[in-house]
Amino acid sequence: RYIIMLRRKKFQVIYPEYFDSELSKKQGRRVNLSLASKEPTLKKLIFACNKLDIDFEEQKDKAYPSRWWEKKGRLLIPINKQEKKLKSELIVELAEIIRRIVVKQKTLEKQLNRKDTKKGRTKSAKNVIRRK
Repeated sequence: RYIIMLRRKKFQVIYPEYFDSELSKKQGRRVNLSLASKEPTLKKLIFACNKLDIDFEEQKDKAYPSRWWEKKGRLLIPINKQEKKLKSELIVELAEIIRRIVVKQKTLEKQLNRKDTKKGRTKSAKNVIRRK
């Protein structure tokens, strides 16, 4: 147990559930609803960490403890002694980037839907995005 405790102190653990707008604060959401997004994924978290130039370790087969049946994964972010940030500050920064990703995705889908309807196509924007 002591060795496990030391390892946890070296990393900040970030779960996608921290950013899920469909969860309540009691269920594990850690950001305000204004920053939360629908269906946050590990890929979006990884993109946000890359955008902030943060080192991380990805663990795909892990689950948030209170939602053990949904294995969405988690990120382990090493704690730098020089740039020590509070976990709450880090979560807010990640949430802002994830929110921007979702907004950009929605505007792209709307634009694609408009182009498809003008041309008389019936394909949805999600199918077009997935192919690329």
